[in-house]
Amino acid sequence: MTDETAPSVWLETETARRYHSFTEKTTMYQELSRKMVALAGLEPGMRVLDLGCGTGVTTQAVLNRLGGSGQVIALDLSAPMLALARQQLTAPNVIFLQADAAHFADLIERPVDCVVCNSVFWQFRDKGRVMAELRRVLAPGGRLIFNAPEPYFIFQYIPRSPKVSLLFKQLAAERYGVGPQDMRTMRVFLGNQGFAVLEMEQFERVRPAEESYLFFQLPIATAWMAPPLDYETRLALLEEAQQLAEPDQPVKQRWIYFVAELAGT
Repeated sequence: MTDETAPSVWLETETARRYHSFTEKTTMYQELSRKMVALAGLEPGMRVLDLGCGTGVTTQAVLNRLGGSGQVIALDLSAPMLALARQQLTAPNVIFLQADAAHFADLIERPVDCVVCNSVFWQFRDKGRVMAELRRVLAPGGRLIFNAPEPYFIFQYIPRSPKVSLLFKQLAAERYGVGPQDMRTMRVFLGNQGFAVLEMEQFERVRPAEESYLFFQLPIATAWMAPPLDYETRLALLEEAQQLAEPDQPVKQRWIYFVAELAGT
């Protein structure tokens, strides 16, 4: 769950319930998690922060890679999400924390070696504040691994434009991480936040039609429609769209993964 998203928009309990159902019926988050931990270079004994852990899919992938040693801190703002994560994950080396991603560093007693942030980074409104918290909790040489999908990310290097309207948006992305990002603006933003990009890798998967249908049942997936459309109205529209849509029409889904480390370490 994101840092400042209003609970009224999230419908926290319903979101957690449907999110958990989505992870059981589809493989999207499992695929994204496996890719993330593979890029993270995790080793037994590491301390890892799962930022925005949700119901614990990525946390489980990290535990699998650590092989029973080390420690995972699973952090999320949503109490219902964490409640489901606790039910799924009973390993003794997991610590669950409920906190805002923009205000959590004081809760971390010792530095962490790695931060993974799966499918949530682009949702943080105050990305600069989140990055400041990450600088506080990461050990020297610590790494941050996060991902972003289309349409939130543009999969090309877009040079700065001399036009005021475009330059305005590009500067907002570079300085504050606000608005759509591309490979260039994200690299500049991370550099401004004290991080050096080590690797950027694209990941492509096929999204079945049923997965799209289940995903849009999540309240947050259509939260941009509220107001004026409440959740019940959005679900009714989704059901109508499901009946009208062509069956079994999968689509390609692209993600970009970023591996960064604290600069100067």
